[in-house]
Amino acid sequence: MSKLDQMSEQEKKELLEEFLEAPLEKSFGQEAVALFLKCSTHTLQAMRCNGSSLPYSKVGRCVAYQKADVLAYQASKKVFNTAQLARAS
Repeated sequence: MSKLDQMSEQEKKELLEEFLEAPLEKSFGQEAVALFLKCSTHTLQAMRCNGSSLPYSKVGRCVAYQKADVLAYQASKKVFNTAQLARAS
């Protein structure tokens, strides 16, 4: 069971609010990023292993994502029609 699964809905809400209100240079753990991107921490782990375009820092076992990088990653995934999705596959 991940840390995210162990959090209450209130704790998740507070963590997401902290992410949204933080300055761009602030770093966050994978739980906050997973909440913002609406994915699991397992998905983020797979993205790190597969070399996705979402930059991260790692010191020891601690993984951190800078808010600016997360927002840039989200913006890079914007599509305007389904044909764009077919080309990306």
